[in-house]
Amino acid sequence: MSADLLEVVRRCRGGEPDAWRALLPTFQEIGRRALRSFRLSAADLDDLLADALTSLYAGGLSQFRGGTTAELVAFLRTVVRNRALDFVKERNRWVPSDALDQMDAAEAGPRGPGPADVVDDVCLAFLRQEVAGLARWERELYLMKARGLKEREIAEQTGRPAGTVASQIARLLERLRTRLRERGCL
Repeated sequence: MSADLLEVVRRCRGGEPDAWRALLPTFQEIGRRALRSFRLSAADLDDLLADALTSLYAGGLSQFRGGTTAELVAFLRTVVRNRALDFVKERNRWVPSDALDQMDAAEAGPRGPGPADVVDDVCLAFLRQEVAGLARWERELYLMKARGLKEREIAEQTGRPAGTVASQIARLLERLRTRLRERGCL
């Protein structure tokens, strides 16, 4: 990688197709290195790199404010890692309890309610009560997150900075987890 890379980025911002082709090998090398720790399949890795490159092409590259090659590498690495984190979160997303109930019913066949069902119902009622007691803006954040929106999407809808939204959601969820633990639900 050389100082010419910054010139390639400048040309990419100008919309030159040849510049994007010149950036591609360097971007793929940086991206593959950034994703090593994720231990993804080759197909997922390629999809993530394509998705990250698409986001850069769609305007994400304009977010780069640095002036050195090292800052550019760090920026590209961050873009790729953020896409990978979103992918992993999506893959491990919570399944709604009614879907789990349907899967359990299909596997177990007909059965009556057991002790675990009673505890789950009590805990679910407690969680609903806790969510109802939240401030309106906290409840909105909780519901948007529960519907599967990413912090970035929530930030766009609420007009707040993404980092602020992420920290508010983290604190909110931790507070709810603590209350559920205190109640014996976790």
